[in-house]
Amino acid sequence: MAGPVRYIEKTREYYLSQGYDKPYQWAHYDEVPFTPLTKPLAQCRVALISTSEISIHGVESVEDENQMGIVGGAYTLPSDTPASQLYSPSHSFDQAATTLEDVDAFYPTTRLHEAVAAGRIGSLTARFHGVFNAYSQRRTRERDAPAVLERCREDGADIAVLVPVCPVCHQTISLVARHLEANGIPTVVLAAARDIVEYVGVPRVVHTDFPLGNPCGEPHNPAQQREILEIGFKLLETAFLPRTTVQTPFRWSHGEAWKDLVFTPEQPWKTGEVEQDWLRKKELYKQLKAEGKV
Repeated sequence: MAGPVRYIEKTREYYLSQGYDKPYQWAHYDEVPFTPLTKPLAQCRVALISTSEISIHGVESVEDENQMGIVGGAYTLPSDTPASQLYSPSHSFDQAATTLEDVDAFYPTTRLHEAVAAGRIGSLTARFHGVFNAYSQRRTRERDAPAVLERCREDGADIAVLVPVCPVCHQTISLVARHLEANGIPTVVLAAARDIVEYVGVPRVVHTDFPLGNPCGEPHNPAQQREILEIGFKLLETAFLPRTTVQTPFRWSHGEAWKDLVFTPEQPWKTGEVEQDWLRKKELYKQLKAEGKV
């Protein structure tokens, strides 16, 4: 049985094969902030924070330099929006292995509402928060993470559940988790790219060895999704040191061949119009960086 995908190595090798000669420098910290849980989960108000580009059907979002997926930005959605009204337009997941058709596989809103109904957690914040991933770590640290913290405080969040999708998303969500934790809000990250979140350095990680896009369980498997979220809740209750990782026992039901193919020239990460859009955003990022805006 193969171990977890080493995404830092995989992405470096892949982009070298595509002609990029300078590897991306991932964020890395030796010190990790840690805020212990100070009251029972049944009394806690929970915020959900995602990098999935989660959107509401029929509500058009205006794309600008702050909402580009590479440049960053933060936004909010009402937490009582049913999963049936939500979707993700993101293409930054393992499209060869899975889908984003089941929102709760990467944005566990239904499972969180169930946890409230069951009395496992006290309540949910009125808003859930989205963060667009950014190559600029400084932009995430200095602008987006503080914006999320401010909104969580406005909503009275006691704890935060964070869920990334793509590789850079895992870095972005880790930087946000670190900022929340340093400012008194306990966090747990539900992740698929274990090596990235551990390399950045976060307090608590629940890793499920699934393709990028499904950190909360396989699509259309609510029982499994509930179990993964419960593992996250238990980690919040029991962790007493930062850098605590729990590995879930689940294995991808379609086998592990996807691990050998992800981020390889044989199975390109992006192709066609998706690749062209990604290249356009990269050029915008370079322009903004040259202008000192990121």
